[in-house]
Amino acid sequence: MKSIHWKFAVATAVLALGSLAVYGQSGQPASDSQNAPHDNWRRAGGPERELHMLTERLTLTPEQQTGVKALLDQQSTQIKALRTNAQGESAPADTPEAREARTTQINQIHDETDTKISALLDENQKKTYAEIVQHRKAMMARRQGANPPETPQQ
Repeated sequence: MKSIHWKFAVATAVLALGSLAVYGQSGQPASDSQNAPHDNWRRAGGPERELHMLTERLTLTPEQQTGVKALLDQQSTQIKALRTNAQGESAPADTPEAREARTTQINQIHDETDTKISALLDENQKKTYAEIVQHRKAMMARRQGANPPETPQQ
């Protein structure tokens, strides 16, 4: 009889602790980035994370950081606008062709931003940045199931 009471007490305690954990998590507001569907850029850290990575990899000067940040913010705004417009479309209007067109537009935005960022860099930085861009494109191609672009061998 005592073992049944003990098992019941343990089960009740485990249930209570589990309930507290769930309650504690539900009381915390989720950030906007967690709620935004299809906003991978934001979930990945956004322009700030990209700027930090580029600053480290390219040893950007403060002036370069300011210019690159402005370009990354602009890119993020353009892509968000594209995705917001797409979410506002009715389901029949969101065809595979429409998604393909948006993907093409997003790739164009990335290419334009890459060109503008490259213009802010010195020759050594440009070489490293080209490698970063090539790697990013190869990763995107793999995720999308396409053949990745050729990576230059050194």
